[in-house]
Amino acid sequence: MSVRIGKIELTGVQDLHTEEARTLVEQRVPEQQGSVFQDLGREPVTIVIDGLLFGSDALSSLETLRQAHAKAEPQSFAADLVVGTDLTEVVIEDFRVRQLAGYRDRFRFSLRLREHIEPPQASDAAMADVNAGVATDAAAWGDGSLAAAGVLQDPASLAAALSANPALLDSLDMDALGDAVANNLDSLDAGQLDGMLNSIAAADPSKAGGLFSALGKAGALGGMLAKYAQEGAAFLKQLDPSKLSSLMKAFSGGLEFLNQLKKVADAASHLAGDIAHLQLPPEIERIVKGGPK
Repeated sequence: MSVRIGKIELTGVQDLHTEEARTLVEQRVPEQQGSVFQDLGREPVTIVIDGLLFGSDALSSLETLRQAHAKAEPQSFAADLVVGTDLTEVVIEDFRVRQLAGYRDRFRFSLRLREHIEPPQASDAAMADVNAGVATDAAAWGDGSLAAAGVLQDPASLAAALSANPALLDSLDMDALGDAVANNLDSLDAGQLDGMLNSIAAADPSKAGGLFSALGKAGALGGMLAKYAQEGAAFLKQLDPSKLSSLMKAFSGGLEFLNQLKKVADAASHLAGDIAHLQLPPEIERIVKGGPK
């Protein structure tokens, strides 16, 4: 009879039998003869093995079985008696050994094995990955919402916030940002406006178009033109003209007009200064002043 437990093959088995049972719960019916039995399924199979271990490998085999018993680790099991059943793994429940007198490497053993069945999967195990993903998304949404609220409180911090968290742009409503810029326009200088618009345009030009529309609705473009007339609008030069909204093109044209007007005014101012310091010949100076020729 061939029996294998884990890596140990038991060749000296003298007796092997199984104990199999079902769990039946008797339900008595009042004023009725007999009973109704509820079948709760079969119990784990019990296997009892008696036999001999002998030879030079007997002690090492005993030690392996003893360690498996001590650690209660499931062991693979194969035997002719259980062929065709679902029994594939066992746990050593009881292990007894005695050495036979008069024989150097001969031991009689008795093993009591119980069928090992993997515990059922937790009911929420299939949802663990989904729950983890939802928790991650919720945390990211919370961080993004908190950062967006901070930017709406202080629009000048947008460039730094986007650098730290590029996904912030997905949580930021352009209409709300336009209102925030309009409300804080007096405290924002052209450099801060340029940094804010630069960061949005670099991340998503369409978002920059949405912000311009929001600024137009909030009536902030006139104030921005006045600020940009002093320092220019470098961010507009970095945008793809095909992606500019009509409002952005109008803003760019108005800014260019103001820049040209400023250049003309500066040139006129310089010309007036030069004329004021011009030294005329005496006869021309008398004519200019209206004196006799």
